[in-house]
Amino acid sequence: MTANVIVTVEREFNAPRARVFQAWTRPEELAQWRGSPGWHVEAESVRGELALGGRHFHVKVRDADPTTRVGTDGVYTEYFEPDVFVSRETITGDPGIDPTVPLELRVEFTRMGRDNTLVRIIQGPYEPDVAGWHGEGWEKEMTRLADYLARTGGGAQ
Repeated sequence: MTANVIVTVEREFNAPRARVFQAWTRPEELAQWRGSPGWHVEAESVRGELALGGRHFHVKVRDADPTTRVGTDGVYTEYFEPDVFVSRETITGDPGIDPTVPLELRVEFTRMGRDNTLVRIIQGPYEPDVAGWHGEGWEKEMTRLADYLARTGGGAQ
C-alpha cells in the first residue's frame, strides 16, 4: 500500500489567533492538551524552538499502558506567527505510521469575525487504512484544545 491520503480537520475557537497559536507552539501549553482521550503528553519530553528551521519534539503516552509511547520529532519548514506553521515530522511508536517516512503537518490559524480563530490541520500522507483513525484523533485533540482554551482564556464554538 502507498501512503497517499491527506487528512484535513477544521474547528473554530472562541479565542484570538495569537492565543490559539500560543497554545499550539509553547511547550508548557502543548503538554496540557495534546493527545486523544486516554493519552497524555509527557511534559518533560516537550521541546520546541519556535522559528523557521526550529526543531520540536514530544512524546504521547497511553494512560492505561505507559509502555505505549508515540514520539513526534519535527522541524518547522514554515513558521509565521500567528498565521501558520508547517512541520516535517517523523513519528515513532505508532503502528499505522512508517517511522522512516516523514509526514507534513500544516496548521493554519484564520481570524474569524472579531476574536474567533479557525484552525485548519492538514497532515499526511497516511496509508488509506489508517487515515480515518488519525482524522478522528485530531478531532478529539481539538476538543481537548477547546477545553484547555476555555479554562485559560477562550473556548470552542
